[in-house]
Amino acid sequence: LRGNRYDAREAADQMIKFFELKHQLFGKGSLVKDITINDLDEDDIACLKTGWIQLAGKDRSGRQIMLNLPGLRTDKCTLQNELRMRYYVLMSALESEETQIKGTIPVVFAVGDMKDKFGYSGFFEQTKIASAVTPNHMAGVHLCTDEMSEHLRLSYSIVTATSKKLRSRSRLHYGSQTECLYQMSTYGIPQSCLPVDPATNKISIQRHLKWVESRFKMQRRDHPLPSVGPSPIYLIIPTENDVLVMGGSKCTNTGNQRLRVLVNDLSKTYETGSTEIRKDLAACVIHSVYDSGGRFLKQHAF
Repeated sequence: LRGNRYDAREAADQMIKFFELKHQLFGKGSLVKDITINDLDEDDIACLKTGWIQLAGKDRSGRQIMLNLPGLRTDKCTLQNELRMRYYVLMSALESEETQIKGTIPVVFAVGDMKDKFGYSGFFEQTKIASAVTPNHMAGVHLCTDEMSEHLRLSYSIVTATSKKLRSRSRLHYGSQTECLYQMSTYGIPQSCLPVDPATNKISIQRHLKWVESRFKMQRRDHPLPSVGPSPIYLIIPTENDVLVMGGSKCTNTGNQRLRVLVNDLSKTYETGSTEIRKDLAACVIHSVYDSGGRFLKQHAF
């Protein structure tokens, strides 16, 4: 319902398409469970680690940016691998209630070395899945390129694979990397969404690989322990990104240290801000922990 702006008829139609897609990509057993990173095979994981599709923070309206870097595609990834990988990344983003409500902003950055070497093979199918099949509200699309031929290919994908409503919210940016980033910034997309290594001024996937590793850790950290009572006890193994509540003692976990720095930076604004501003700052702090792959965990004695 959220993905279809609470249109019950459209939501029902999309639900059928969604489960058909899920069955097609992951098999019959997937229909009764959420897809996790453990459901991806080795080729899917290799495709995921290329970083050509990744989560790249939020825009000024709090919408999740889905960054597409076609130049990082490899010939080792089949269309099935890419569809399964794209499904996983998108559904990971939709774990956030805020993203379900506000939607996503896909950015296709095909500038310089990031132009697709395979003529955008399979791009139509992937665009259609992201816009029409999954329960995802695409609030807008930004296409960036520095060549007219790329401009025409990307325009064709949008026209043929998306709805009229989405086409009206699509923007084409033409120019160099700096020019495209500036043009997108006028629409509320921060220039930091593009993971550029300041030392080389080239695209880096290190931020994305850390996210992938955090997803693996999330799957490994819940393990049931034997219990005599009617309810099982779960041992949650913290990661470095978690914020740990240790009963008054000061924790040196990386997640706690990041939280203290962020709270300290925002403290003056919080003290002088209105109630609305304070709510926004609190939400910002909470989402910064979740976006880094962390959770808020409290220690309990057994």
